[in-house]
This record gives sequence, C-alpha cells and structure tokens, in this order.
Amino acid sequence: MGCMTENPPSEAGLQARIKDAVRDWVAYAHAHLGFGRRPLPVPEVRLDLRGRGAGLAVISPRKRQPDLIRLNATLLREHPREMIEETVPHEVAHVVAYRLFGRRIKPHGREWQDVMRAFGKDPSVSHCMPAEPTRRLRRFAYRCGCESPVELTSIRHRRVQQGAVYRCRRCGERLIFSGESA
Repeated sequence: MGCMTENPPSEAGLQARIKDAVRDWVAYAHAHLGFGRRPLPVPEVRLDLRGRGAGLAVISPRKRQPDLIRLNATLLREHPREMIEETVPHEVAHVVAYRLFGRRIKPHGREWQDVMRAFGKDPSVSHCMPAEPTRRLRRFAYRCGCESPVELTSIRHRRVQQGAVYRCRRCGERLIFSGESA
C-alpha cells in the first residue's frame, strides 16, 4: 500500500476556516474582554491584500459599517496554519483594541499587546513567512557632474520624463538619464 498524501485545502475551504477563526476570536473577545452588553460585530474578511503584508485591519469610521480584515491570499495558500493561528488573531486584536480603547491608541501599543496576551498569543508585530514583493521595479542609469553612478526606479524615471528634477546627493547637480537601463 502506497503513501497517502494530504491534498492542500481548497480556496473555499480556506476562506471558510478564516471566517470561522475570525468569528471565534471575536466571540472570545466579547466573552472575556469587558464588552458587556455592547455588541462587537464580526469584521468583514477579504482576501485581497498583496505584497509582503500578511494582514491588515481596517477600522470603519462609521458604527453601522463593519470593520474589515484584509488578508494576503497568496500567503494563506502557502502558509494556511500560520495565517489562521497567528495572523487572524493579530488582526482581530487590532479591531478589538480599537473598539475597547478608542481610535487614539498606537497600532501595536500597550492596548493591542494586552489583547494579544489575553488571546494567549505573542504580541509580535511581524510575520516570518517568506513573501515576494508585489512587483519588481526596473532601474535606469543616471549620471551627474561627479560621475558617481545613480540608479532610479521606473517610478522616478517616469517622473523625470514628466519634468521632475532629481539631484545627486554628493555634488548636488541635476541627474541626467544616460539612455540605458541599469
């Protein structure tokens, strides 16, 4: 009899697990963190975050609109356990901290850390899942009076083409496009 391999969870299955985890953490916070009779609505969840960030909590300015938790779908597919066990409580803790203590708290300040500890989680700020940046920027070679080579990304190169002026940090002279990609 051969080895059985576990199939990776489906996209719909992962999405359901994420929503369940968010609901569970919100219920835990409501029961254990002093909300009393005040409601703590379950945030909306979207898997639309790109780049290196694992998650982002967006606090709604209006009480009638739900808060939002944005998660990185690529990281969720590649690291489902870490995303469900670490990123979801991290982002829910942001929502809970803002709803308990108000909007003037620091994002990873004492209040957020206290909520994370109440969740039984380490209040760490960053994840250690390998993530690729959303895009790679082309670089363009520029020169100046002191002849030190300078590279500008495609964003700044386009701005130069539209009239922006950048100067060398050494000599202060205007950077001139040398006509080639770096």
